[in-house]
Amino acid sequence: MRPTLLLIVHLALVQLLFPMQSLSAQNLRLFSVGSGDLDGGYFAATRAICDVINRAERGRLRCSPEATPGSLYNLVALDSGQLDFALVQSDLQRHAVRGTSIFASRKPMTRFRSVMSLYPEPFNLIARKEAGIGSARDLIGKAVDIGQPYSGRQSTMNAVMETFGVKPSDFRLVTELSSSSAIGELCAGRIDATALVIGHPSTAIARALNECNAELVSLSESEIERLVARNGDFSRVSVPAQTYPTQRGEVSTFAVRATVLTVATMSDDTVESFVRNTIVNLGKLRQGLPVLAALEPNAMRTIGLTAELHPGAARAFDRFLAGK
Repeated sequence: MRPTLLLIVHLALVQLLFPMQSLSAQNLRLFSVGSGDLDGGYFAATRAICDVINRAERGRLRCSPEATPGSLYNLVALDSGQLDFALVQSDLQRHAVRGTSIFASRKPMTRFRSVMSLYPEPFNLIARKEAGIGSARDLIGKAVDIGQPYSGRQSTMNAVMETFGVKPSDFRLVTELSSSSAIGELCAGRIDATALVIGHPSTAIARALNECNAELVSLSESEIERLVARNGDFSRVSVPAQTYPTQRGEVSTFAVRATVLTVATMSDDTVESFVRNTIVNLGKLRQGLPVLAALEPNAMRTIGLTAELHPGAARAFDRFLAGK
């Protein structure tokens, strides 16, 4: 029997013996969610949310968490149809939707729709204790990691540098690393500082503080004032003392918000399922991932969202809050 005929016979047998599986596969809706690097908070949050969706919608929906360089990449990939959903920083969402700042050369991305807001993401300046870094201005002359290209981390570092009139050439060395690589270089003493824009508690930050003789650096009041005044999406926050075992004092800084976006053409049912399964499983998500511990439906519907709320998301929030 020729190979082609064997293949035909095999496929016929599969269809005969497993008709329900084949039908189920045909009806399965796959969608991707752009997150961040594998060691970051975005990927962990996306994987946790996809897990509850996939369990609840088995055979109907399949959510795929995709590791990416971060927010800037996600925005462009979402706009071009390479992603179905994406996690992005709230400040970059606003600039993309309005065509401002780093998106000034592009048309406003008006096809974006908000799905939900997640958690605050503080700017965490992490430095080797012996580097003598006590504020953002002290980075001048040091070896500094500014985050991967197209990441929200690098965009936030650029905003910090612009606020204080600092250029990359003012650093002794500049690297553009993933979060895990940056911590590795910090531990090895090859860089003096890095900044992670990530919610707490963070395993990456815990590793840096526990293994690298590093510390979280507080920004000064005047530095925070200038940053918040210049950037409307930044807000004052503090990291409470003892968030990490070696962190003795409160750390003052600023934060953006992690948000989820999709596009206007995404089906209402898919978006509603995404939101409904997230908020119905908040207890499980809070328990499994501490960075999601403060999630609350009313805040998830509004905070940090510039793009219009997708109709499917609005329907999910309305039904949940109405107790349906």
